[in-house]
Amino acid sequence: MSLGDKIGTLVQSESERAAGPRRALLVGSTALLVGLGLVGLRPSDPNDTSVIDIGSVLTLLALFLIIGAIHTYGRLGPDEGEKGSRGG
Repeated sequence: MSLGDKIGTLVQSESERAAGPRRALLVGSTALLVGLGLVGLRPSDPNDTSVIDIGSVLTLLALFLIIGAIHTYGRLGPDEGEKGSRGG
């Protein structure tokens, strides 16, 4: 069994409850990179900062999304049948 197969099995066997937070982490991290890229662009006209403003807003929204996704993902805890869980 290759490493890719092992990782695929691990991801598929994870709880369906974790699918939303994982997706939010992916979207948030992608939006963060795009936002930082927009902030780093140098405008051709020094008075035109609209691209930088859009990048700043996108970066802040992406950070809030990532923070919320990490919080939600962390609150899921271990699976019910997992060894060491408090489920009883």
